[in-house]
Amino acid sequence: MSTAVYSFFKLGAKLALKIYCGKTVVHFDEATSYTAPKIIASNHPNSFFDAIVIAVNYPKPIHFLARGDAFNKPLVANFLNALQLIPIYRLSEGKSNLIKNEDTFKRCISLFKENKTILIFSEGLCINEWKLRSLKKGTARLALLALNEGVDNLQIQPTNLNYSSFSKNPKKVLINFNQEFNASVLTLEQDNFFYTTFNSKLKEGILDHLQVAKKEEDVAALFYEKKSHAQKVALTIPALLGYILNAPIYHFFKKIAQKKTKNTVFYDSVLFGLLLICYPIIVVSIAVLVGLFAGLLPAVILFFIFPITAFCYSQYKS
Repeated sequence: MSTAVYSFFKLGAKLALKIYCGKTVVHFDEATSYTAPKIIASNHPNSFFDAIVIAVNYPKPIHFLARGDAFNKPLVANFLNALQLIPIYRLSEGKSNLIKNEDTFKRCISLFKENKTILIFSEGLCINEWKLRSLKKGTARLALLALNEGVDNLQIQPTNLNYSSFSKNPKKVLINFNQEFNASVLTLEQDNFFYTTFNSKLKEGILDHLQVAKKEEDVAALFYEKKSHAQKVALTIPALLGYILNAPIYHFFKKIAQKKTKNTVFYDSVLFGLLLICYPIIVVSIAVLVGLFAGLLPAVILFFIFPITAFCYSQYKS
């Protein structure tokens, strides 16, 4: 059941990202492994949208460590578990909750022994910016725990996410799955020395091809790609139609996301989530209404015109 829910949402998110992001470029290190247990250790500039982008573009299913307070409600917890999220509790969520992390670590070790992949955002906190912040010890601790439990072939893949913008759409995204390293090659003599050595190597890996800038204007040029005149002409009419059909839907949910996430890092994530869930429902509802009055063929055509022209608009703008 969990695998089916994950696969369904991954497919939906993959299609949605093609519209939401004008272009996504993914680079895999040529020696990337897919059969060994792995930690994907990434920077964290854009809230849970980061996890969606990585999961959609990684060929294997991924398990995610997520903040524990998101699992407080049983119904929500069941849904998050189905999406392969695993709660990790911080001191800020209550000292009494820290004991629950023992179950989380046991589950992670069990997954590693099944050669599964776990995604961790090694900075710990999310801030909308184009740089790498100090790495926490959580990734190193999990790696050391796995080694002590006999998972000697654990691979660590430093990964980075680069966005052309955190507030404008369609945006461009660059993902680098960089060179892996085996945690067992680091000394295990002292925990603190292991953490320091591990984080130093991890930092070096995440910084590889990471686009560093102070503000959006500085990074925009790095993502600039000029389309040919012929491409622009070909996209003009369908892009205009896409704007007319989809702009009311987009701006409606944009206002909701702006209101709900004011002065936080969750804007992009909430907006994408709202569109991912609500946009298909709205398009299907419109198609059904048209079908009732005009017949099946116009309804089917309209159903496909909405997302196709939205994609054309995204390509035109990017």
